[in-house]
Amino acid sequence: MLGALVVVIVLGFVALLLGFSRWLAHRPWAAAGNVAIGLLLFGFAYAYFPAARHLRTYEAMPGNAMVAQVHCERTGPQSYRLTLTWLPQGRMQVYQLAGDEWRIEARTLVWRGAAARLGLAPGFRFERLSARFVRTGNGAVSDASATPAAMRLPEGYALSGAEEVGDDVWSQARTGRRWAADVEAGRAYGPWRPLVDGTRYDVWMTHAPGTPEASLEARPASKGS
Repeated sequence: MLGALVVVIVLGFVALLLGFSRWLAHRPWAAAGNVAIGLLLFGFAYAYFPAARHLRTYEAMPGNAMVAQVHCERTGPQSYRLTLTWLPQGRMQVYQLAGDEWRIEARTLVWRGAAARLGLAPGFRFERLSARFVRTGNGAVSDASATPAAMRLPEGYALSGAEEVGDDVWSQARTGRRWAADVEAGRAYGPWRPLVDGTRYDVWMTHAPGTPEASLEARPASKGS
């Protein structure tokens, strides 16, 4: 989408240059028409450029592919260091989590109607990495009614950064303020998986073409001794 807007801006400059040349050729009406076209193109680019910047934070949604890896290292009682590797870029981030299980979730955007016909492809963006307690300190399964509320609440990290970049297409589509007719904004949740020292998980995303449904799966890949 950002590339298309760059083309629109270039066409706007071309229209203005044509308008200037026709003004010099003493063709004021033709010059005014070209200037009007150039201004319309600039207005279109100005209106949609923030949304295009936002969409650049999304990755192309695969039909069925590994999109990340998670490696767990125990650092204390019910405390773990998780190394998250984004694929295929290979970028790594490290997080400190307390709990017994973890999961990852993502935002999804599936275009429809005219937007899909124009070639906008489905995209996803990892949204949050969470952990929760399911056992007490002595290893017994916790009783939710007896466990302190602070212990039962999942903790985690936002994976999309502290601030949105540009126009938040996903949120606007969810609330129906804008984009709702053009895109299906959803979530994909990975399953809760145990935090075990030395375990690596492969995170796979699956999406059925032509549908808004997408799912995340965390598959154990290896386990340390």
